[in-house]
Amino acid sequence: MPISFDTLVARIIWCVLALGAAAGSSLLAATPPRYSLQETTTAEKIPLIVLRDETSRLEAAVAPTQGGELSGLAVEFEGRWVELLYRGRDYKTAPGFRGKASILWPAVGSSVPAKATQVNGRIESAYDYQGKRFPMPQHGFARLKPWQVVRTWANEVEAAVELVLPDDADTRTQYPFGFAVHVIYRVSEGRVEIHHEVKASADNAAPMFFSIGNHIGFAVPLVAGSSTEAITVESPSRFEYLRGKNGAPDGTTRERSFRPSTPLGKLRFVPAMSVGGYHGDPWFQLSDAGGLGVRVTHHAQSTPAPPFVQFNLWGGTAEGYFCPEPIVGLHNSLNTQTGQVNLAPGKSWRWQIRVEPGRSAGR
Repeated sequence: MPISFDTLVARIIWCVLALGAAAGSSLLAATPPRYSLQETTTAEKIPLIVLRDETSRLEAAVAPTQGGELSGLAVEFEGRWVELLYRGRDYKTAPGFRGKASILWPAVGSSVPAKATQVNGRIESAYDYQGKRFPMPQHGFARLKPWQVVRTWANEVEAAVELVLPDDADTRTQYPFGFAVHVIYRVSEGRVEIHHEVKASADNAAPMFFSIGNHIGFAVPLVAGSSTEAITVESPSRFEYLRGKNGAPDGTTRERSFRPSTPLGKLRFVPAMSVGGYHGDPWFQLSDAGGLGVRVTHHAQSTPAPPFVQFNLWGGTAEGYFCPEPIVGLHNSLNTQTGQVNLAPGKSWRWQIRVEPGRSAGR
């Protein structure tokens, strides 16, 4: 039977559409998804969960067994991957600052009890509560304990992992409260977000008190071979907290801002400098004239009554690292009971950090 002209045209159109659909399907199959995650290990066999943004060419590595920390933060720059964190993904034994980005909780800095006596030339970090002395490591115990992986996911808007640190028999010897600290790391739109939720057990007999922070440390220079003299910092802080005899901020202040941007080489943050007084969300930016920069911003659900620190600054070009540590709290707060978050039984509190790498135009 002869084929009508209309039937022939219809068949040709169908073939063209089918070939186009097949070509489109092949193209989609060949294009990797924007967000993905991978489980891997470091050279030292430390387990990592790597979150990747293919479009922005960014990777964030999380180490659950190492205090749940952000272990690495890399971006592709001028055709090669650049690790922004100091000693990122590196767990080899080495002297000095270990780098990366430790979670600091339930204390920041050392805890020095009143009338504490030295043992072997040093004062052990501890605090007094309800007539009992509790040991508390510098910067708290969260960074020293393995965290549990709750879930991981990657979809069209993000790659993420959720971790949790619950209380246990060991934490109760250091901190007499029931708790669960959840942290979600999200890679989305070329940035890393770290969402914290601290939950106080409904069985706690009194409000749970804490300070919280992150010891994030960036390698300087960010671009290998770049001049350290051309590295700048910028932040709209309004004052610096001065430190008392025990090395902790004592509540007195003096004006201190980093606007306009200031050469990092002209500053020295050893010992560390604590700043605050921000209007709006606190932020600190590190910029390398070689074409890379990074900004750290944080936002808390609520903040303590002053004095409390919003960024603790440590290191510099001489040390090879700079740590703009976001903080909500105060050094030695467990002893002074000032500048800290107080969380009623059964309640929760949220805090978010945003880390945004940036490249100069055309890079």
